[in-house]
Amino acid sequence: MSIFTRVRFLIPGLIIVCWTLFTPVNADADPQTNTSTFYTIRRDLRRCASPMCGGYFIKLVNQSKTRCANGRYMNECYVASIEWNALPETEKPGALVRGKLTTRGDRNGKFGVLNAQEVWLPASDTKASGTFFRVRDRGIRCIAAPCETHHEQKLNSTVNRNIAGVDLAGAGAPENVVSEALAAMTSPEAVIVAGVHTQVTGPAGRSRMLKASQFYLRAKPGGVSSGNDNQNKPCFKTGCSRQICSDEEVVTTCEYRSEYDCYKTARCERQANGKCGFTDTPELRRCLRRN
Repeated sequence: MSIFTRVRFLIPGLIIVCWTLFTPVNADADPQTNTSTFYTIRRDLRRCASPMCGGYFIKLVNQSKTRCANGRYMNECYVASIEWNALPETEKPGALVRGKLTTRGDRNGKFGVLNAQEVWLPASDTKASGTFFRVRDRGIRCIAAPCETHHEQKLNSTVNRNIAGVDLAGAGAPENVVSEALAAMTSPEAVIVAGVHTQVTGPAGRSRMLKASQFYLRAKPGGVSSGNDNQNKPCFKTGCSRQICSDEEVVTTCEYRSEYDCYKTARCERQANGKCGFTDTPELRRCLRRN
C-alpha cells in the first residue's frame, strides 16, 4: 500500500485536497480488448435434435443488435454450443461470457459456437437492468464531495469516464460477496456493474455515481471466482468501519451505518465457497434485522 499522495485542486473560493490511499491499478481506460465481446447467455430449452436445439441464445450487452455467426444482425443469436476452454461451465441466469463467435464449419454458419475467454457470475438472483460497465477503484479520496473515486468503461464500447463512486446495494448480494467486489475493484480484474447513473452535488461541484442493479465477479478455472485465490491467507476485518471481512486490506468510504455495529462481534472467517466473509449466525441475523 503506497504512502498517501496529496493533490490539491483549486476552485474559486475553495481548495479541495485529494489523496491516494493505495497505488491505483490503472486510472486510464481499459484496453478495448478487455471490454469488448461481452455476451449475456441463456440456455435453449426447446426440445428437438442437436445441433438445431439445445444450445444457447447469446446477446451482446449494451447493444440492440448482435452479429451472428451467419453474418446477420439479430436481437439475439443461437449458438449450438459454448467452448468453455477449462473455464467454469455455467447455466446461471444472467451470467456473462466474453468470447469469440465462430461457426461449426457448416456452409451457411447457421450453428455458431462461442469460444469463451472469460466467465462472469452475477452476485445475486436480482435481474440486471441498466447499462453494463467494467469498474475500477482509482485509489483516490477527497475531503470535499463529490470525489471521482472510480473509473467506468462501458462494455462493448469505447465510452469511459471517472465517476463519484458505486453503490452496490441494489444487487441485494450477501455482505461477503460485496466485500469481495470491493476488493476486486482495486485489482486488475475489476468488477462488472449493471446499473444507472444518478447525479451528486457538493462543495466540489457536480458528478455522477453509478447505482447497481447487479454486479459480477470473474470466475476462474476450477470454479473459483476472482478476488481471493490463496486459501491459506487469514481473514480479517477491514474497511473504514471494519464492516468488511477479507484476506487483504480494502479501502472504503467512511460513512457510518447502524448495521456496522453488528460486525464488531461477528466471526470473520473463510466460508464454504473458499472466500472470506462474516459467518451467518442467528445472532448476526437478529442484529441486522434490528438495524
